[in-house]
Amino acid sequence: MKIQFEPNLQYQIDAINSVVKLFDGAPYIKAENRVFSEVSKNVLKITPEKVFENFNQITTENSILETFLDKDTLDFSIEMETGTGKTYVYLRTILELHKEYGLNKFIIVVPSIPVKEGVIKTLKMTEQHFKQLYNTKADYFEYDSKKPVRVRNFATGNTLQIMVTNVQAFNTDDRIINQERDSNQGVKLIDLIKQTNPIIIMDEPQEGMDSANMKKRFAGLNPLFKLRYSATHKKQINLVYRLTPYDAYNQGLVKKIEVFSIHESNMQSNVQIMFEGLRTSNTGKPPEAKLNVSFGNQLRTKSMYFKDGDNLEEKTKNPVYRGWVISRILIDPLDGTEKVRFSNGTELTKGNKIGWDKEGIFREQIRWTIKKHFQKKEIYKEKDIKVLSLFFIDRVANYVEVDGIIRKLFVEIYQEEFKNKYGVEPDDIAKVHNGYFAKTKSTGEYTDNENSMTKNSEIFNLIMKDKERLLSFDEPLEFIFSHSALGVGWDNPNVFNICTLNESESTIKKRQEIGRGLRISVMQDGKRYRDAEDISEGQEVNLLTVVANQSYYSFAESYQSELIEEFGTKSPLPKPRDARKNLNKIKLNKSVLGGDDFKNLWKKISQKTKYSVVFREPELVDKCIESLNEIVVQEQTIISELNKIQSLSEDVGITESSRHVGSDEAVSKVSVVSIDFVDEISEQTALSVNTVIQIFEGLNNKHMLNKNPIIYVAEAVKRIQHILEDEMVNLVNYQTLGYSYDTSLFQEIIETYGEIVPVKNGLYDGVIYDSDIEKDFTLGVDNENKVKAFIKLPKWYEIDTPIGKYNPDFALVLEKTSLEDGESTKYYFVIETKGSTEWNQLKETEKMKIQCAIKHFEAIGLKEYLAPVESFTDFKSKANNKLNLNIF
Repeated sequence: MKIQFEPNLQYQIDAINSVVKLFDGAPYIKAENRVFSEVSKNVLKITPEKVFENFNQITTENSILETFLDKDTLDFSIEMETGTGKTYVYLRTILELHKEYGLNKFIIVVPSIPVKEGVIKTLKMTEQHFKQLYNTKADYFEYDSKKPVRVRNFATGNTLQIMVTNVQAFNTDDRIINQERDSNQGVKLIDLIKQTNPIIIMDEPQEGMDSANMKKRFAGLNPLFKLRYSATHKKQINLVYRLTPYDAYNQGLVKKIEVFSIHESNMQSNVQIMFEGLRTSNTGKPPEAKLNVSFGNQLRTKSMYFKDGDNLEEKTKNPVYRGWVISRILIDPLDGTEKVRFSNGTELTKGNKIGWDKEGIFREQIRWTIKKHFQKKEIYKEKDIKVLSLFFIDRVANYVEVDGIIRKLFVEIYQEEFKNKYGVEPDDIAKVHNGYFAKTKSTGEYTDNENSMTKNSEIFNLIMKDKERLLSFDEPLEFIFSHSALGVGWDNPNVFNICTLNESESTIKKRQEIGRGLRISVMQDGKRYRDAEDISEGQEVNLLTVVANQSYYSFAESYQSELIEEFGTKSPLPKPRDARKNLNKIKLNKSVLGGDDFKNLWKKISQKTKYSVVFREPELVDKCIESLNEIVVQEQTIISELNKIQSLSEDVGITESSRHVGSDEAVSKVSVVSIDFVDEISEQTALSVNTVIQIFEGLNNKHMLNKNPIIYVAEAVKRIQHILEDEMVNLVNYQTLGYSYDTSLFQEIIETYGEIVPVKNGLYDGVIYDSDIEKDFTLGVDNENKVKAFIKLPKWYEIDTPIGKYNPDFALVLEKTSLEDGESTKYYFVIETKGSTEWNQLKETEKMKIQCAIKHFEAIGLKEYLAPVESFTDFKSKANNKLNLNIF
């Protein structure tokens, strides 16, 4: 099979033209005019001013508003999402530049061996395609320090020349390319290259090509100009074209994505520790270990630093960590491995964790990957598309060894699922799966070392060589295992399922994982299969399933945060406060403060109280038993959920499909710890041990406690606290203390950055408001002639309650004058404003505080406390009803 390339994809043509048009106005240079002293060089007759004039026009057409502009150098960036044909685009750009301007010397610089192998493979695959388009063939070669004659041919050849090299070939002075001399001319190879004024194509420049050293090395090549191609530029120098992940995904230029999340649930009752690494100090302080652990009072995991001697139970307030004390934090002097040891003999190395059902998680991940594979295989074979599934692992031994956990599980589950699907036993399982792993040169053994992998060209040769063969139905291999550190290589277009089976937390970025399977699929005739634009959701062929060992929401959050980190967001950020803006001020209205109306109001409402509560223990115990017997907890399970990413947006992030795809679960085999119910409840609720024992003895659902003790206790504490609060509110009594808030507490001037509304009848000449409800209420009060004085109660005006302090909103004086005898009567009110008048729409804590406030005001002799009040109109209605008068 040969993959057929599509010459008319508009986004690729746009990317190519964006570069070619930079040099509009430059003439074509004939071959005979490019040769100088035996060296054929690039010649471009155009001024930098004209190039940047063209640049401004192109970026305007491409709607590029922001870029790092550097007019001192001809250095341009092209940003293209993974899977959209970046390599094809820059190779075809080379041919267009040769066709339009006669430019003929190009050096493609890549960051690593795998990328270099991929470029060479693409050059071979596109030879015939480009010959049909341009009627020319490029002389391309991979730089090899053992073959200097190829460099001389590059310099002297007057045809289109392309050299492919990795950064390491010329990044130091002792590299052969910087030392060896040409046998004919006696000049250094690097100087021969320099004479050609090559055009540098930087593939993934963010991977070490922008260091001070490499800038000097590139300058030493004397390039005519540089072109940078990447999906993830760290620095977008003179960005001329951009195709973001948002554009590619939403325009259907890559596969759609669904996430099959496999994660443990209800795991609070077992010991979970993830060792994330050490923090060291230059001051001689001992290292600290960063651990991700469960916090008892939060029922969630969180990362924090620990030091030698720290007791995890005390630090986390979680009884599951009883006996887990850090005995030593160290770095192994032989291999630099970071370690943390515990007093119970357990030792963890960086990236490892305990407290998870590894085999259970792997089993479910492999099972669902195989299920999805079989499902897609049956559907896609009618469309002449072969399905491949890719497994990334972080320990090669788990697959290559005969009894490796991943190999054993795969063979076992493949047999089960094959028989379930087809009703017969599989013929030869060995033919359908294989691993691609690097070996050390010294021992020939498989390795997990990432550095060894990047230098092992054999593994990448194998991957690239097999890329097209794997697309054929004649090749039985369908399931591929590779090391997760192989960041590139397995971006085969027919990878429809990706599963990461890592023993430790994956450090591979989600975009990198996904990128291996984003390319549009290929049929048996080598042509791309593209879904119709009006394809129904769930019917797409180009759909990548990522089987992740985390929840969908964790996966989506990680993926989205990577996109925001690399591309930013168009969402507006909060505006910083203007340091030049003057503070708002409100001034004390002394005429109101000294008036009889306010004096009488303050005398009524300023009295302080204290509260007391006397519990009826038998009733309390009965209520707690009744509530706790209703607790139902789930045992520890492994959850499998399938969610589809509908769209990506710079503004709102990842949008999940509204169509529910499905979920399943399996029981986790991790054992739970036992805890002391009586001690935990007594400590967290302040109930006496005897009272808790009475509650425990009355429970008839103790089996729920055994299922998941931490969750059960957390729910029990929450219910008991609610009952206690409810009882306290019902049984609370207030007594006056005989003293009051003094008027001296009122400041003459209050400064604030908050919003204010000017008033006439308030204690101050303005009111600081926290919401539109308060603002509107203030205006209503101030414009009502029956209101003689009012105050927005200060923050220090507080009422103590069993569930915390309470600060009402407003207090005011109303006057009603009789039409018959002209006598006036004053009424005094305290008001709590809320966004609703419906009692059941208030929060429980709001209800309880209001109930306590009613008893407080009754104790000081004020019956006119109104809560909740939604507006001034609502207040007038409630005031009439409260007084049984028609005041308004």
